[in-house]
Amino acid sequence: MRKLPHHFLLFTCMFVVPLFFCKKQVDFAKVVVHDHLPSLSLSISSSVIALFQANAKMNAIRFSWDYNGSTVTDAIYYTLQFSLKDDQFENPVEVPLGSSLAAGFSVEEFNQLMHKLIDPGDAGDVAARIKYMRQVAYNQKIVSGDEIYYSDQVLIKVTTYRHIIAYPSPDFFTLPGNYQSWDPLLAPRIVSKPGEREYEGYIYFPIEYPQFLFVRGNQWSDFIFGHIGNSMFGVKGTPLSIFGGKGTYLVHASTNTNKWFYTKINSWGIIGSAVQNTGKMDAVMTQDPTNSCIWRLNINLTEGELSFRANNDNAIRFGNEWPAIDHIPDYDADAIRITKAGNYNIELDLSIPGNYLYHIHRNGL
Repeated sequence: MRKLPHHFLLFTCMFVVPLFFCKKQVDFAKVVVHDHLPSLSLSISSSVIALFQANAKMNAIRFSWDYNGSTVTDAIYYTLQFSLKDDQFENPVEVPLGSSLAAGFSVEEFNQLMHKLIDPGDAGDVAARIKYMRQVAYNQKIVSGDEIYYSDQVLIKVTTYRHIIAYPSPDFFTLPGNYQSWDPLLAPRIVSKPGEREYEGYIYFPIEYPQFLFVRGNQWSDFIFGHIGNSMFGVKGTPLSIFGGKGTYLVHASTNTNKWFYTKINSWGIIGSAVQNTGKMDAVMTQDPTNSCIWRLNINLTEGELSFRANNDNAIRFGNEWPAIDHIPDYDADAIRITKAGNYNIELDLSIPGNYLYHIHRNGL
C-alpha cells in the first residue's frame, strides 16, 4: 500500500486537532424554572391550650393549612415550626410532615413538644407557622428546593404540665419513723426504676436523731426491713438511724445487695463555663424555706455550660442526657448548655422521688 507523505500527515493533524479544542462545551444539566408558590393559610383548632396529665391520650390541638385560592400540583414538603412569641423563630422547634396538609397532637405529645420551649408546669405564648418548599428529584434522591416559603404565624397560649411517673409496689419503700410519728401512710418514699431494685430519694429529717424502717408498701402489714448490721437491712431488723443531725439527705437502698447508705446534703450549687467568676467553687443555691428538697438561684450566666453539684463536689452531680430537652436532671450526664447570656432564675426540684426536675429560665423575655 502506498504511504502518505509525512508533510501531508502533519498538515492534516494541524487542521483536525484544533477542531476538537475549539468545539463549544455543552452543559447538559437541565435547568427548570418554577413559578413562585402561592401564600399559605394556617388554621388551628384552638388558640388557648391547657394540658393535663389526666387527659394525656386525648386530642390536644389540630393544625391544617391550604393555599389561598390556588391549586398547587407540585410535590411540596411541609414543616411545622414553633417558637416562643418573643423569640421570632430564631431557633424554631421543627416537626417534619412530608406532604401532609394537616397535623394533630395528643395532649401527651403536645406537652412533650412544648417542653422544648416552656418549662414543665409553666405557661407561655407560642407562635406556629408552616415552612414549605418544593421537592426536587436529584440523582434519584428527593431533596428540598432552594426557595423556602413561610405561612403567616398563629399564636397559641399553652400551659404545660409536669409529667409525674407513678411507682407501684414493689418499686418503692416508705420510710416511717420517729420524725413523723411512725405513720407509713404519710411517710416519704424512695423509689426504683422497674426491675433495677436500686431505691433512692431526697428526704428532709427535721430532728437531730432520725430513726425509721423500710416498708415495702404503705401499711404495717407489708414487708418491713430494719438494720441487721454492717450497713445492711433485712427482716426483723432494728430501726435504721441517721447520725448527721437534722437536714436533707440522699437515702439509697439496694435489694440486690441489701445494703443502704445516706449522704447529707449541705448545699446544692452550679458550676461550669456559663457561671462567671466561680473558679472551682460553686454558685450556691438557696434552699426553699417551705420545701427543703427544692433549691433556687438567680444568677447572671454567659454562653457556655453548667452542672448541678451537691456539697461543692462531683460525687453527686447532675447534668442532662441528650437531647437535653426534658428538664430531668441525670446523674453524671453531660453539662447543660446555655446558649444565650443573661440573667436566669434556676430551680432544682428533688421533692418527688423518681421525678426530679430542673428549670432554667432566662429573664427579660
